[in-house]
Amino acid sequence: MACIVAVCLVRGLGFAFTLVAGGALTASLIPPERRGEGLALIGIMAGVPSLVGLPLGAWLALHTGYGPVCSVAALVALVSIAAVPGLPGREAAPGPGLGIFAGARSGTLGRPTAVFAVTAVGAGIVVTFLPLAVAPGSSGVVAAALFVQPAAATASRWFAGRCADRRGAAGLVVPGLVASAAGILVVALTGVPVAVVVGAAVFGVGFGITQSATITLMYSRVPASGYGTVSALWNVAYDAGMGIGAVGFGTVAGLTGYPWAFVLTALLMLTALVPAW
Repeated sequence: MACIVAVCLVRGLGFAFTLVAGGALTASLIPPERRGEGLALIGIMAGVPSLVGLPLGAWLALHTGYGPVCSVAALVALVSIAAVPGLPGREAAPGPGLGIFAGARSGTLGRPTAVFAVTAVGAGIVVTFLPLAVAPGSSGVVAAALFVQPAAATASRWFAGRCADRRGAAGLVVPGLVASAAGILVVALTGVPVAVVVGAAVFGVGFGITQSATITLMYSRVPASGYGTVSALWNVAYDAGMGIGAVGFGTVAGLTGYPWAFVLTALLMLTALVPAW
């Protein structure tokens, strides 16, 4: 366990550096009038590995063990280093810097961050506990649900990005949040395979919309010098939401069982309607 925790720590540090720096760099390369669609396309590039790797990894782990799966995943990640020399160099943007804590305390960035963190709670629960929540012997249902969830999120993120460029991102936050909560509520029917797959798809749609809407909204509210702060806050919300969701859900499910834990999660997510509104 100590070795696993140490590996996760090192991997998490590297992942954080890549996400925050990469997010700020790519935001600076996108024209403001195409920001929603551009960020959505980046989200698609990030979603494709989940779309393919999550169900494939779960299937391979059952047939080959976790060692080969982790080794292959590490090698695939190292291949991406070949793209680094081709990244464009960008000088620091002029203007006053915006600190992480100052950005989190401000309503303009703090509210979208809070809304996205709550929807990320659902994502952490789905990827962590769905294989345990469904009936034994339903590995096919789990694989299907873990496929349609990122697929729906990827498609809806692109759609939401295009809508954000034309009509603004703020109006998409509440629909995305409601759809996310509705999907988790349907997943609560863990004994009904169709409900599990449909619920995962509905949650994916809502999660994708919320992803695109919140990050587009946050970038539009700061100058270029604040892009690093936005990238950091958004990714902190993502990781913190997923982590808190996994830990908290496990505790609650031990007391109530999986179906009621999903219901309570959906109700918790709806409390984010306050900052969303």
